[in-house]
Amino acid sequence: MTNVNTWAVQPASWSKFDEHGAVYCADIDTAYKVCSSIAGEGDQVIYKLTHGDPIKWVRVTGNELVQSA
Repeated sequence: MTNVNTWAVQPASWSKFDEHGAVYCADIDTAYKVCSSIAGEGDQVIYKLTHGDPIKWVRVTGNELVQSA
């Protein structure tokens, strides 16, 4: 079975990626929707999942501004 999750979202306040606490998404559009659905809980980071370590892709602020991570 192939893992279709290629993106993950978690709070920006966490110092490193937590595989057990992240919200996994199949595409980046869904990741942005997750960020907007939890707006008001602080900035979020979207990670690109790889075969190695996840890569911080973008930071989404409470104002839905996107910043490079």
